[in-house]
Amino acid sequence: MGPKIDLTPEAALAIETGVKEALKTVFGGEARDVVAPDQTIEGMVLNLTLEVSTLEIGHDTDKMPTASIPLLPTLALMIRRMGCQRDEALRILKEAMTEALTLDKDAMKRLLDDAGVAEAERLVKDEVIATLPRTPVKKTVKAKGVTLTLTGIAQRPSAA
Repeated sequence: MGPKIDLTPEAALAIETGVKEALKTVFGGEARDVVAPDQTIEGMVLNLTLEVSTLEIGHDTDKMPTASIPLLPTLALMIRRMGCQRDEALRILKEAMTEALTLDKDAMKRLLDDAGVAEAERLVKDEVIATLPRTPVKKTVKAKGVTLTLTGIAQRPSAA
């Protein structure tokens, strides 16, 4: 084995992106798609040369966090707070769920707008979710002019 090289983050990124890009051109997709399942391959030693002409690292940004309001716990909290109207609320809820299953996408949007649910959702996003820390978004890294040359392949003897 040759001398140990200190790997910079930039070099690691070039290797990661360059190898993926080069393998896409060789296999036209994922290498895993052409390898038979249910096997273990041990001790492979691959010697290769990777050339990357250009490594483009996109501008990182951030975005408003997303949150999914859990429907069933929300309904459970509403029913719990219904007090003496609980049984009637459960009957209406069952009826409403059955009817909701029959609605198409446009009808659902109109219903949410007309019933004020869309406005309530907007308020939750504006007043609750918007106060959460923004989510970092790492932009894409592109490798161009990539050449991957396999200069040697060997099987390391097993340690058994």
